[in-house]
Amino acid sequence: MGIGKQIFDAGGLRGAAQLVSYEVPRVLSVVPVLMFYGTLSLRGIASAQQGLWHGVLPRWFIFYPVIGQIAFLIFLIASVAETNRTPFDIPEAESELVAGFHTEFSGLKFGLLFLAEYAYMFLACAMAVALFFGGGDGFTAGGWIPTWAWFLAKTSALIFIFLWFRWTFPRLRVDRLMQFCWKFLLPWSIVNIGLAGLMILLRR
Repeated sequence: MGIGKQIFDAGGLRGAAQLVSYEVPRVLSVVPVLMFYGTLSLRGIASAQQGLWHGVLPRWFIFYPVIGQIAFLIFLIASVAETNRTPFDIPEAESELVAGFHTEFSGLKFGLLFLAEYAYMFLACAMAVALFFGGGDGFTAGGWIPTWAWFLAKTSALIFIFLWFRWTFPRLRVDRLMQFCWKFLLPWSIVNIGLAGLMILLRR
């Protein structure tokens, strides 16, 4: 139990540090969306993205030049880190912590733990769809496909990206994971807020 307790504590400390760190750029990445649409309502943000740009591109925030792409990439990377998916699965690193906190659970507790992890991944993807991909908006104003089907299709596509990351990228070291957050994601999220403010000023 002594070794198991040490593994559990190490995984818990890593998980807490990772959660607190990556939540900062994740929240800041959403600020440009709130600045452009002037509301905290997910329904209001999704509704503001209805229709097409010049009859060609959807009015989704992801298609705003530079700002939309930077905000979405930061939100996506930080969401992958917060859900402890590869390459950010430091709290459960099999090569270092023997699966971390997984060694302390079995049966129903283990199942609930994994269910919560995948539910959090679905929630993160659903929020990304509402913030950056117009919610249930399709590529046309009308159509026979219901909005909930569009929403689930977009969410499923983002979930596939989460799984693709797990199949593709190797795990980061703990120090590099924290440096990537504080030295790369955080500065870029702040720069993106400045770019969004400048674009709003130029539009007036």
